[in-house]
Amino acid sequence: MIMIHRVFLRWDAFYFTHISEEGYVYEQEHAFFPLLPLLARGLSNSVFLPLGYFLTYRQILLLSGVLIANVSFILASINLYKLTLLIFNNKEKYEKYALVTSIFYILTPSCMFMSTMYTESLFAFLSFFGMRLFYEGNIWIAAFIWSLSSFTRSNGIVYIGFYIYEFLIKDINRINKIFVRLIKTTILSLIVLFGFLTFQSYGYYEYCILNEPRSWCNNKIPVLYSFVQIFYWNAGFLTYYEIKQIPNFLLATPMILLSFYGIYDYSKIDFKRIFTLGLQQKQQQLEIKTPYYTHNLLPFIYLWAVLLLYSITSIHIQVITRFFSSQPTVYWFVAHLFMRSISKEASKLDKILGYGMMVYFVLYGGSGIILFANFFPPA
Repeated sequence: MIMIHRVFLRWDAFYFTHISEEGYVYEQEHAFFPLLPLLARGLSNSVFLPLGYFLTYRQILLLSGVLIANVSFILASINLYKLTLLIFNNKEKYEKYALVTSIFYILTPSCMFMSTMYTESLFAFLSFFGMRLFYEGNIWIAAFIWSLSSFTRSNGIVYIGFYIYEFLIKDINRINKIFVRLIKTTILSLIVLFGFLTFQSYGYYEYCILNEPRSWCNNKIPVLYSFVQIFYWNAGFLTYYEIKQIPNFLLATPMILLSFYGIYDYSKIDFKRIFTLGLQQKQQQLEIKTPYYTHNLLPFIYLWAVLLLYSITSIHIQVITRFFSSQPTVYWFVAHLFMRSISKEASKLDKILGYGMMVYFVLYGGSGIILFANFFPPA
């Protein structure tokens, strides 16, 4: 277990382990959401309780967190595979595409964070599972799963966009039942937001009611998470644009370029579709030889674009690889490039891009494992 401590107890894992053991003691710890610590504590106090005879409680908590992350990683890959088949509507034709997508997820550049006590694996599993349920028609169960995702990471709140797009934007020309659809979207969105709002309410109670109020309590919208990110972590709009952060921007450049290219490559097939929110399309669609250009992907492309804009303006840019580990469009696009590179019609550029992505995933992920274990960025 000493070796496990040396390898896995790094960077944010310190915070998650401490929160699991002691609860939220320090204000800055509210940048880390509670579902993973709660699950780790629950597992440590039940299934792993007998390990207390020869391990410390902190070691058991870390072991629990690592197990949760790895099981979530497996479940996430399975759900991404099933989501891919669901989105692209043709199991036999696109089964290989779904398999390649899942393999690239397993080889993700942020793989070092998927197997330690971080929230990336758990969040990805909840994200993909919720998406799968949503497109299977289980919209209410999906909302509850996404509520758990917003209790895991703050960006879980963006999944309300699926309901807004499905019930309001797609049916914008339908006047009938507009009030019913608006109420339905509002309720579903509130369910998704419940995890995030619950955690922020806990923070408000702790620092604004139970104790002497902190400065942020007087804000028009007193959200502890926003305050903590800016005050303790220097994460705000363009605050990371400093000369000393150039190395971190270089670490993030491959994922930034991949994302811009992925969004552009999808959009260029039909710019009319993109700029009209999918309400208008080319009268004659091009023959689509790859599933990546399907209309079903449109809301995912918007989600990718919104998160990309947020990433390059408002977060520690070097974490973009793990921030995007739960975005299926990243893996769909890389699988698209790779499948195109091995086709008979592949050009030299296609082969460079396809195999280049594979090399990037393997080398970045492999080197990241070594760097993470030795306390080096990106973290």
